[in-house]
Amino acid sequence: MSDEFPTSFDPSRCVLFLGAGFSAGAKNRSTRKNFQSPPVGSALNDAMKEMSGLPKDDPSDFADTAGYVISEGYDLFSLLEELYTIRELSEEQKEVLKLPWWRIYTTNYDNSVAVYRAASGEKQGALIHDITDPVPRQIRPGATIHLHGSIAKCEPDNVDKSLVLSRASYIEQRVKKSEWWDWYERDIKTCQFVFFLGYDINDFEPASYLARHPDLKSKCHFILRAPKSPVAISKVSNFGYRHSFQMEGFVKRLSGAIVAKRPEHENELVTFQYVDPAKDNKLPEKATSAEIQELFSFGRFRFHAAKASLPESDYILFRKNSTNSALGLLQESNTLIVHARIGNGKTIFVESLKVILSEKSYQCFTLKPGMSPLPQDILFISGVENPIIFFPSYDSAVANFHLFEGMPDDARYIVEMPTSILQVRMQEVQSRLRGKTSRLRVDTLDKDDVTNLKELLKKGGMTRLARSPILKPGVELRDFILASYEDPEIAARLQKAVGPLFESAAAKRVIVTAAILKAAGLPTEPVFIEDATGDDPYATLHSLSEGVSEVLEYGLEKIEPHSSIFSEYILKKYIDKTEFAGAVLRIASEAARRIDDATDETSERFRLARNIMSSTLRFSFLESVVGRTPEGRKIIKRLYEGCRRDVTIQKEPLFWLQYSIFWQDAPRWDLAESHIKEAYDRAEAKPSFKTYQLDTNYLGLLFDLEFHGKVGEKISRFDEILDIIDVCRAMIDDGSHRGHVAKSFNKVERMVSKRAEDFSRAQAAALTYALNLVVNKFSSLTPEERAVWGTDSTRESLERAVSKLKNLSFTGR
Repeated sequence: MSDEFPTSFDPSRCVLFLGAGFSAGAKNRSTRKNFQSPPVGSALNDAMKEMSGLPKDDPSDFADTAGYVISEGYDLFSLLEELYTIRELSEEQKEVLKLPWWRIYTTNYDNSVAVYRAASGEKQGALIHDITDPVPRQIRPGATIHLHGSIAKCEPDNVDKSLVLSRASYIEQRVKKSEWWDWYERDIKTCQFVFFLGYDINDFEPASYLARHPDLKSKCHFILRAPKSPVAISKVSNFGYRHSFQMEGFVKRLSGAIVAKRPEHENELVTFQYVDPAKDNKLPEKATSAEIQELFSFGRFRFHAAKASLPESDYILFRKNSTNSALGLLQESNTLIVHARIGNGKTIFVESLKVILSEKSYQCFTLKPGMSPLPQDILFISGVENPIIFFPSYDSAVANFHLFEGMPDDARYIVEMPTSILQVRMQEVQSRLRGKTSRLRVDTLDKDDVTNLKELLKKGGMTRLARSPILKPGVELRDFILASYEDPEIAARLQKAVGPLFESAAAKRVIVTAAILKAAGLPTEPVFIEDATGDDPYATLHSLSEGVSEVLEYGLEKIEPHSSIFSEYILKKYIDKTEFAGAVLRIASEAARRIDDATDETSERFRLARNIMSSTLRFSFLESVVGRTPEGRKIIKRLYEGCRRDVTIQKEPLFWLQYSIFWQDAPRWDLAESHIKEAYDRAEAKPSFKTYQLDTNYLGLLFDLEFHGKVGEKISRFDEILDIIDVCRAMIDDGSHRGHVAKSFNKVERMVSKRAEDFSRAQAAALTYALNLVVNKFSSLTPEERAVWGTDSTRESLERAVSKLKNLSFTGR
């Protein structure tokens, strides 16, 4: 018995991966000699050669043989149906399948799992999935996913589309990267163990995810036959432990399978991190001056150091007044949204809030990134007093909030998100998050914050920074941090840490890609970085010096610089502007490819891809990095032209919107107008695409176009103006778009003032009526809504425009 095999494990937390060897003991429908069990090894290749008349010693492997058989029109479907339709399972298979595995993945075409579940009387609709099926938002525990397709979903005329079988289908799988592989990656990263039965790394795609995450090696176990060659032994050694006791030995060891009951302690939770107020309290070690400087230089945050120092500002800035505001809002609301501009310290504020709340008898639990909460974990949390759930991102909250139905009334939820995301998703926030929702913005420092920050800087040996003239009440933390990077001592320290990392071209690509995503306020998933760069980020970073951890945080869930401000600094200081643009193009291209391949537009993967593309191509973001200079404009233009030539990016309406905004800023009004119209044309090809962003921008653009039109000529776009006013007026009710609508309506007054004499009587009357409806809509908002969005000034501007129109004289016209 192998010493490395776990003596106990919880199958409800483990992944079972079935290779061809698992099905070898089953009986299929074939009556052919030597083919009465599903093929193993070269047996499928032999069967296809026999059917097509190829000699058995033909050197083609099974993928090429399959391609040949399909191209020649042989009845491959009947052969596969005969070989992979199971009529009888072995006793060993039944013993394995009767356990409640967290997830079962397989590259087998056969229906062994379905046969077992049918015999057991289990419903299979939501538990058996095929690679060709749409990916649901949530997958039930115990589900089986056929990663190479299954005979049950195969038809005679779609063999090569239903199954990963021929060389072409293997290549297509690699290129298209089905969203099911995201679930596979998530599950193998978060499970207790992965048991591979009869699988020995022959299929590239499943193995590639193991190579991508070398830290998984300790929990991967390969159950195989006794090897005949030392090569076979070494084959899986880089991916996990090999056990040569076959299925028989694995079944014997199932006695160690113990299904966990409801957790009995907070620290037994699998999908949540518990903030334990008592942990490490015996020897609290406060931060050293070096750690304080490391925080301000690189953004490297140490939770235990913060926990030891709070509520004093001995490591991080403790924002007392904002914290008290949060406590008050949690008393009256179910959900609290903490938001700020990117780089203003909202993450550290939320981390400090966890400490303060846990010391006030709240039970704080953070949902781990990339995880869906286990039912037993939620059940445990529902039984504790004053639970507070922290979500790692807004998308995580949206994807999982529905799972918390039935939580007690005293449960609270805290979601951290950038203000820019909150503004465009306000309506969704109100409808998707739980109960009464309050918002807390933590952008600016108040008087007490500034005083405490100065004292903290002095404690950390940074007295010169404490004297910075920028440190005044109302300052944003990001502005101070960016200014501090110009300090000679900090600049030298940054150069020493960052410079050597960019000596490797691959490392530079990985780090720049991560920095762009982080600076844009986006998740930095390693799999996306690898797909965008073509470099294995783990292998690349492992080859660097130990100093990489000073600059980057990298693990199974993310690879990123320690802060968004530091990321922005890296991009501006160390990266050539043209190189930056090239990296953005690669990121946008990968995001657009994922959008184009998506089958479920409500999935987290699709939402993230669209967010990545629109955020990284946003004109204001690009300009913030390359600078508002003639050379910067040339670089952005070249980038947008590269996007225009990309076959997937050019399909996206939001790209054309940003290109239009670029020309509006130039200004080149003719190109701005043609590009926004192109955005609408692309949107028509995407029936589910919502044109809200296009509409609000087009509203403002039309007023700009007429403002810059020639005085004395007619208002040429009047009908379009009335139509878009009507569309945008309806959007005022939606908080997600209210701010953008108001900004565009602010352009009305100056256009009316300049072109007043060019309106006909009928046009003036029609525009007056339309604008009065908008004024009434703004007037109907609550005082809180008017204050949040600053709409009173917009309403007053529109009222002045209406007054101007009403006072026009048409005598002599």
